[in-house]
Amino acid sequence: MKKVAAIAGMALCALAATAWAATVTVEQRGRSFGVAELTVKVGDTVTFVNNDIYGHNVYSDTKDAEFDIGLQEPGETLDVTFDEAVNAKVRCRIHPRMRLQITVTE
Repeated sequence: MKKVAAIAGMALCALAATAWAATVTVEQRGRSFGVAELTVKVGDTVTFVNNDIYGHNVYSDTKDAEFDIGLQEPGETLDVTFDEAVNAKVRCRIHPRMRLQITVTE
């Protein structure tokens, strides 16, 4: 019985952590990110919204924060969830001057 209660408790904690995760929106416009720096918590999702007339290819090759959303057409919205505490350098492969620093905290 104690084992079942412990498993149920762990499941509730996992659900609670997911329920408290936030979503933060980063707009892309004028071949730039809407912000230069952003702080989120582990488990949070960053939504990249392309409100530009140009396509973008947002990526990070930072260790423990690697992602590449591929070609993001104007008007498209794509999500990235961060699972580890890290300082991620985010760029656009098409527009190398686009730079964003995302700090992911515990």
